[in-house]
Amino acid sequence: MEKKYQIFISSTYKDLIEARSKVRDAILSMMHFPVGMEMFNAADEEQWEIIQETIDSSDYYVLILGQRYGSVIESGSDAGISYTEKEFRYAREKKIPVLVFIIDDDVAIKPEFIEKDPESIKKLADFKTEAKKGRTVQWWTNIDELAREVSESLHQQMDRKKRPGWIRGDAFDIEASHAEILSLNKKIRELEQENAELKSQIVKRVPELMAAVVLDQQDDEEVDGKGLKTHGKLLIDSSDNAIKIQLYHNDGECYKNKYEPLDLGCVESHLKKYVKEKDLQAYNAALPSEEEINDYAHKMSVYKTITNGGVALKLRVLNKGTAKATDIRISIVFPKDIFVYDIDDIEKMKEPKAPKLPTNPIEKAEERFMSDLNPVYGLLKNSMDGMQPFYSARSLPIIDPAIFNNSNSSVFESISIRDNSIFAECNQLPHKDDTEFDGIYIVPARKGKFKVSVSMMCSEYIEPKVHDIEFEIV
Repeated sequence: MEKKYQIFISSTYKDLIEARSKVRDAILSMMHFPVGMEMFNAADEEQWEIIQETIDSSDYYVLILGQRYGSVIESGSDAGISYTEKEFRYAREKKIPVLVFIIDDDVAIKPEFIEKDPESIKKLADFKTEAKKGRTVQWWTNIDELAREVSESLHQQMDRKKRPGWIRGDAFDIEASHAEILSLNKKIRELEQENAELKSQIVKRVPELMAAVVLDQQDDEEVDGKGLKTHGKLLIDSSDNAIKIQLYHNDGECYKNKYEPLDLGCVESHLKKYVKEKDLQAYNAALPSEEEINDYAHKMSVYKTITNGGVALKLRVLNKGTAKATDIRISIVFPKDIFVYDIDDIEKMKEPKAPKLPTNPIEKAEERFMSDLNPVYGLLKNSMDGMQPFYSARSLPIIDPAIFNNSNSSVFESISIRDNSIFAECNQLPHKDDTEFDGIYIVPARKGKFKVSVSMMCSEYIEPKVHDIEFEIV
């Protein structure tokens, strides 16, 4: 069936009347339909809807440019551009094939058909530059050449880019086509129904990851030097999405008691003859400074809070779905009031070294009293003092400043703890299976309710699955 095409001719008007007429005749000689501003007043903004509809129904768009920019739109979103440029932009937006024909700069033109306003000259130059982008442009020197170039270009476009066009109503059997359409629609409905039934029988196989933290209790054969896994009593209640922990209470002032100054009021009556005022003064003068004592008490309080007030946990990951999960990556971010550590780092913590106490004159007086009371005690005491101790001072635990800094991370085979967060990775996890990551140790700092954010990602997910675990510290 032979198609007829509608071609929209766009240009300025007065300076290109003859060119438009020649192009219109050339299109008619090709047995196609030319349309353009002769059908309506292109300068009338109220007619823009008609122009849009005409361009929408056109198969090709022919743009002819001379040396005039044309009438400029004065208001609205397109203020400042010409009506011709507005038509061009709309045709390009609607993906209508655009053919551009620009008059050669050396062609003699009547002065009244040449732009003289500098602003209009610049706009015309910019318009030509924009029109040339992404397409082949034909240059013309007279209207006969223009008509010939339009005909040739349209023939090429019609061969390369098939468009809807128009056909005669009697060129095909409407009744037969209608019957065929009805038959095809019926077949489509049957296939859609069959497809829906088949889909309903398909089980969508996807992984469904769940993550929870659970108590990590000490095994019978497991060595736990500090008893870090024996604090299960601090864990009051737990479920997949909620954990309640008792806050450990630690009085740091108790570590200062042994550094209290002595006076005669501290000496029992039976020892007073052995203790002199100057001995007590010398003892008090030799005590560590208040700064040393406070520093020791603070570090000891932190040490005891961490080693006695934390709970050992495991990260349990379960695949409840119907397909294997691969390349699993899990991150768990804790709030600033709940500290998370690698339990191996806590095992390596050294107890802070206590500042050295001078010889206590009251204890010395007690020894003298016992020696006077029982001479054998004095002999035994002197004998014990001369014996080599079972351990040296060098073997005693020393304070490690790093124990108060949680910036270092320890990496297990598939888990790391850093920046108060847990990062776990697993190559794969079959459906209906689970795995556990141990070595997690958390220490709450204050009472309250907190949210711990859990994010899980695997190769089968498009976006991470995110949920919260509620922590309540009481």
